Amino acid sequence: MRKRAALLYFVSVLIVIGLFTLLFIHTTGLPLSALFARPTAKPTAAYPVPREAPLFADNFVNDTYGWNLASSPGNYSVSVGNGALTLEIDKHQLLWEMLPGQRVFGNFTLVVNAELSSGDANNGYGIYIRGASNPQSDLATYYRFELYGDGSYAVFKGVVDASGKSSAVKVVNYTLNRAIQKQGNLNQIMIIAKGPSMSFVVNQQLLTTIIDGSYLSGSIAFFASNLPESKPGAQAQFSQLAIYP
Repeated sequence: MRKRAALLYFVSVLIVIGLFTLLFIHTTGLPLSALFARPTAKPTAAYPVPREAPLFADNFVNDTYGWNLASSPGNYSVSVGNGALTLEIDKHQLLWEMLPGQRVFGNFTLVVNAELSSGDANNGYGIYIRGASNPQSDLATYYRFELYGDGSYAVFKGVVDASGKSSAVKVVNYTLNRAIQKQGNLNQIMIIAKGPSMSFVVNQQLLTTIIDGSYLSGSIAFFASNLPESKPGAQAQFSQLAIYP
């Protein structure tokens, strides 16, 4: 009898606790499933920055690596300092800046922050990868990833004709994407190149992947582009550069 009484007392206590718990959930508006919900894991970045040591990195505090700082007042200028590589083109042209040291990269992950810091929103800026020279140009063949101040992007491929003249072929047409911050705002750019596959990521969002085995290695360059339909003058800044194996 004592055991039965103790069991009934214990069950009664559990029922009372259960009733108070249900009453509390009802008054707070929580769903019943909240009692049994498992803690969710913190989401991880879809395209995390690699953890291994980079093949090349520059924070642009000063000109440690010897960038080509040749400038022509009123036409173009290149500067390094205050944490940024700054490219300014004052005429309707494209200004590129090769990575110093004649470095060549095949498979890599490149991460850099970039922005169109001033100029018309129609202007462009971005990165050349797998570039190669010929007698007529330092960047005759290449892939070029270009962002624009209006929040769009495009991908180009440099090809040469029988005379050695280089021209740009559009691989991905101009495309607006909400992941791209517009003129005056910073974008984190990531390019993942592995064999013929090249993925272009902005602010942790994959914009596009292209498969093309024409050029599997080459040089890297940054650029600012003052397009003909825009007002004269464009400035792009690049910071926190790292290139991983």
